[in-house]
Amino acid sequence: MPKPNPSLGHILCIEDEQDIQEIIAYNLQKNGYTVSLAADGHTGLELAQTQLPDLVLLDIMLPKLNGIQVCERLKAGNTTHKIPIIMLSARSEEADVIGGLGQGADDYITKPFSQAELLARIKVALRRQPVANNSLTIGPVCLNLDGYSCTVEQQAIKLTTTEFKLLHTLLAQPGRAFSREQLILSALGEQSDVVDRNVDVHIGAIRKSLGASAPLIETVRGIGYRCNPTFNPSDNT
Repeated sequence: MPKPNPSLGHILCIEDEQDIQEIIAYNLQKNGYTVSLAADGHTGLELAQTQLPDLVLLDIMLPKLNGIQVCERLKAGNTTHKIPIIMLSARSEEADVIGGLGQGADDYITKPFSQAELLARIKVALRRQPVANNSLTIGPVCLNLDGYSCTVEQQAIKLTTTEFKLLHTLLAQPGRAFSREQLILSALGEQSDVVDRNVDVHIGAIRKSLGASAPLIETVRGIGYRCNPTFNPSDNT
């Protein structure tokens, strides 16, 4: 087993099924991550608040506090709200997953999952953390999260607040396919008056504003939309 590499990150896994917890811990440590473990929501919340890990793997069905409650409290905390959270769920818990995304979870993965997929999701989540100037850049597109402004190849484009939030949600998780409902909850929250089919109109407007970079936002047939992580603007020239 290699020694933990601090530069890779510290991951807290909150999972009450011991066999799953052990497999996750083994594979994370094998790949150089520092790992902490908790078997219930209350202990996991305390560890997250005291250790401030770089990422939390959070099961939904937990004793004492469930994953939705833990996620809500972490995202409401002054010192923990920026910690990325990947929720782990059984397929039958889809409604809970949507609830977790509504509380600010960054991603989810359904059980059973391969360790290769989990590692890939973790790498993406850690890689997309905002830089010091609070901006997010994917290819030629750069979002300024403080000023709600967007540039494409260093040229400013105009986006509405709703368009900005939708684009930010997609760019922050490249490769992940969002349903229209998930986009609304993740980007706009439960109180939004945007309905599923309105999302198509907003995505169309975003693509128009992106111009030659419009293929960065892909349609995933039967699901919704995703940011294409392999998009290369030179492919369109």
